[in-house]
Amino acid sequence: MIGFRAHRFAVLLALAALLAGCAPPATSSASEPVAFPSKPVPFRSGRATPSVTAVTCPPEGVRFEVGEGDAAMGLRVLGITLVNCGSRTYPLNGYPAVRSLGEDRVALKVRVLHGVKEIIGSVMPWDGRPQPVVLKPGQRAGAAVAWRNTYDDIRKPPVTVRFLDIAPLAGRPSQVVAPDGGLDLGSTGRIGVSAWELLPDTDAPASPAGPPVPGASASEPVETGGPLP
Repeated sequence: MIGFRAHRFAVLLALAALLAGCAPPATSSASEPVAFPSKPVPFRSGRATPSVTAVTCPPEGVRFEVGEGDAAMGLRVLGITLVNCGSRTYPLNGYPAVRSLGEDRVALKVRVLHGVKEIIGSVMPWDGRPQPVVLKPGQRAGAAVAWRNTYDDIRKPPVTVRFLDIAPLAGRPSQVVAPDGGLDLGSTGRIGVSAWELLPDTDAPASPAGPPVPGASASEPVETGGPLP
C-alpha cells in the first residue's frame, strides 16, 4: 500500500498544477499559471560556522533537501525531501514539524496547517492522511509546503519567511533550511504541510562517512537544532 501511495505522490505532484488551476487565488487571475515544486536539490545551511568540519549526515541519521519553487505566482508549493543518510531504518508517521523564521532567524507568527486543501482550494490526491513510513538507509520520503502570496490586509506588513526550521516529526531534532527566495506569504500568515510519503528508491549516500553533501563546505555545515514541540 505504501509503495502504491509513493508512486502516486511522485506522479500526481506534477499533475496537481492542472487540478489547482481550477481554484484561482482570491486576488489573482484564473489564467495565472501555478508554481509547483521541482526536483529537490541539496540545501545550504542557514548559518556558517567556520570552525566546524562539513557534516555529511546529521547525528539524527537524516537530512533535508528542498526544491526550487517559482517565486512569481500567487500559489506556491515547495517540495521537501527527507533522506535517510544513516545506517539504520528511520520510522515516520505524520507531518513535518515546521517553524517559519525571519532574516534574523527569529520565529514568525505563521500558522501551520496539516494538509494543503485550505491553501490550494482543491483536494490533492497526494495530500492524504498520514501513513506509517519506514525509511531504509538511502531511501527518501517527500512532503510539500504550500502557501499563497496574497496581500489583502493593509494593516499588516507583508511577511517573508527566509528560513524554515524543520523536524521530521514533532519532538525530533530539527534542521534549518533556506528555500531559494524564501516564502512570500503576503498578509495570509499561514502555510499548509502535507504528510510524509515514501518516494521511489533513488541513489542516495547512506553512510555518514560518504562524500560531502553538495552545497556544503567546511565553513558551512548542516545546521541542526533541538527537537521541535
